[in-house]
Amino acid sequence: MDAADFRQKLRIDIKLSTVDVEAVVGRTAFLPCDIEPDTNEDRVYMVLWFRHAGGKPLYSFDVRGRSFNKALHWSDPLAFGRRAYFVTMSRPSSLTVEAVQLDDEGIYRCRVDFKNSPTRNFQIRLNVVVPPHQLLLYDEDGRDVAGVVGPLEEGGNFTLLCELRGGRPQPTLTWLINNQSIDDHTILKNDGKVIISRISIGGAERSWLNTTIRCQATNTPLLSPHERTARVEMNLRPTSVYIVEKPGLMSADAEVTLICVSHGSRPPAQITWFRENRRYTRGKHAEFANETSTVSRLTMLPQPADDGAVIRCRADNPVLRVALEDSFRMSVVYRPVLTMSLGSTLNPNDIKEGDDVYFECNIRANPKEHRISWYHNDQQVTQNMSSGVFISTKSLVLQRVMRRDAGLYTCRAANQIGESSSQAVYLRVQYAPVCEQPSPLLIGARLDESLRVRCTVSADPADVSFYWQFNNSGESFQVSPARYVSTGGTASELRYRAASERDYGALLCRATNAVGRQDKPCVFQIVPAARPSPPKNCTAKRMMRNGEAYLSVQCTAGYDGGLSQHFTLEALGDTGRVLVNATAERNDLLVSLNISLLELDHLSEDEALAVIARNNKGASDPVILRELVYRDAAKQTENTTRSDSRFPAAAAFAALAAVLTAIGAIVALILKKRSDSASTSKRPSQSVVQVDANGRRYLIAYPAPADKMETKPDILNPKSDSEPPRVVLESNDNKSYTLREIHKEGVSEPYSQPPLHDDVMPQR
Repeated sequence: MDAADFRQKLRIDIKLSTVDVEAVVGRTAFLPCDIEPDTNEDRVYMVLWFRHAGGKPLYSFDVRGRSFNKALHWSDPLAFGRRAYFVTMSRPSSLTVEAVQLDDEGIYRCRVDFKNSPTRNFQIRLNVVVPPHQLLLYDEDGRDVAGVVGPLEEGGNFTLLCELRGGRPQPTLTWLINNQSIDDHTILKNDGKVIISRISIGGAERSWLNTTIRCQATNTPLLSPHERTARVEMNLRPTSVYIVEKPGLMSADAEVTLICVSHGSRPPAQITWFRENRRYTRGKHAEFANETSTVSRLTMLPQPADDGAVIRCRADNPVLRVALEDSFRMSVVYRPVLTMSLGSTLNPNDIKEGDDVYFECNIRANPKEHRISWYHNDQQVTQNMSSGVFISTKSLVLQRVMRRDAGLYTCRAANQIGESSSQAVYLRVQYAPVCEQPSPLLIGARLDESLRVRCTVSADPADVSFYWQFNNSGESFQVSPARYVSTGGTASELRYRAASERDYGALLCRATNAVGRQDKPCVFQIVPAARPSPPKNCTAKRMMRNGEAYLSVQCTAGYDGGLSQHFTLEALGDTGRVLVNATAERNDLLVSLNISLLELDHLSEDEALAVIARNNKGASDPVILRELVYRDAAKQTENTTRSDSRFPAAAAFAALAAVLTAIGAIVALILKKRSDSASTSKRPSQSVVQVDANGRRYLIAYPAPADKMETKPDILNPKSDSEPPRVVLESNDNKSYTLREIHKEGVSEPYSQPPLHDDVMPQR
């Protein structure tokens, strides 16, 4: 409304022209009064303010006799006092009253006197508004919502109450959600002092999250509505869950990372990984979340067992107990996985020699295996029907197993990814005892010498019992158990002493276990101890080792005389000296003696290099090394000349005389042997032995002591006496004999003892 309209309204009639003005208690009130003259020639003289019908002014604005800007202002100290001031700069002019009080409410009259124009009167009704002093917002249980409503469930229902106290005139209550008014509310109480309003809403929507519910109270446009607000908090179901970039083929040898993303859940979803219906706990898990989204990262190493399994990502709202899932089926490529076992119908602790056994190999592979192989103690097994070995696709059959078939068995398979092996399965083959040491075993013994003969067998089960037997050409008897003791599960030791020559013979040891009795006994041939025979087949060659030249001498060990022997490489001269010591290899009886060529340079002109065998009975005849491998041809020539000079002509004549004497002795012995054979059935003298081997006949002469000429027991090797043979005659036609070997110093090839026969036991 402009000033002209306002002025026209007030001029109608003073009783009817009342303007209502509102003011809030404690704030400023503006009481309008138009003081503009109707013409420019006119001017205002005085403005007076009266309360209702009172005759005494409570405020005056006096312009008489002074300029408008220097007008006099007066306020009744008993009324407004300093709280009131007439403002002429506004249109219309107004009396401003600060800090309005309830007592200020009433009707006021403004009188305006002009110089020329008639006096004007305006009537204003001042209404003092008291705003409400308390507004409460709580749920149906009376709990203050404290700025937050909820959490509400999506689609759920809720009830809120708003309570208003105070206010004049009586305020009105309004509800708003998302700034939209809610008309459907119920006034539960209105007694002029307290108003209680209730709203009940169903089907809470996701869009209400973090919006505001308002309860507003207002009784004047001069103030903003008095309100209580609460933010809507909600628990929301997840809207989506998905595995990002689901893999195709997965390798069992390579890590893979799976990412699962969930949206829409409040509070944030908890993501769990499942393999089939079990929670997946292997691998590394990492999770990141904000208000409504969750990202889970799983780093896993696929296993062969995962091939074809379904892996699931599940997003759970921990409050609402609702979940969404995404899944895929894993396809894992891997090397074969093998499980090997002994046949299901077999008892692994009851397999004996001669039984049939079979193995089964269970294979899982992706892609399928293209090769299967079998191994016994890491050696490949091939099919051999004649030996009873049969291989099918995934099984191995062994017919009539022997103890050598015992051990660790594995199966292997290969595909495009690689090759792998099963666990090892041990095959136990039980068998009767067998001799573990070489048999027959020669043991040299002197008369009245105490021996401890140890018999060792191999058996499964190892719980064995022993018995001993003695055989010679004249008798056979069981050895009393008091004479032997068991030193372990598979060993027995016999105390034995040869009191006379008839105590030389064969000791037989047999053992028995749960499988059966030992088939072939362990044989120990007790023979008279003698000096060893010389080594045989000696060779010498030059070799390099660690940058130094060596002479390597290798010989085959001869008969050991029934005792343990060792070998020496010696320099023979006026005084012999040992250069190298060695023992024979157990397997091939090979003797190796190595000496530095630098050490050979120190040999004198009178010394010869020889190999000698020794045992407790003494030394064998030496084997003189005639040809040595030296570092150059000149040295070799020099050595040959030196060696020839060591055997002068006198020695040669002496050797020839000895040969002739020996031949005469042999001829006499042969004649005696033939005459004895014609007159008696007794064995020939043990001093001369006839041996047929390789199409030739050998006559070997043994020197016999004068006091030992009586007949000896029939033992394993009657041809071996206390001394090695001295003369050997060789014949191709059994009529004429030639000298083969003479054991004198200077002969290059030693005597070689005939081999032992397998039939070592005398016949009963």
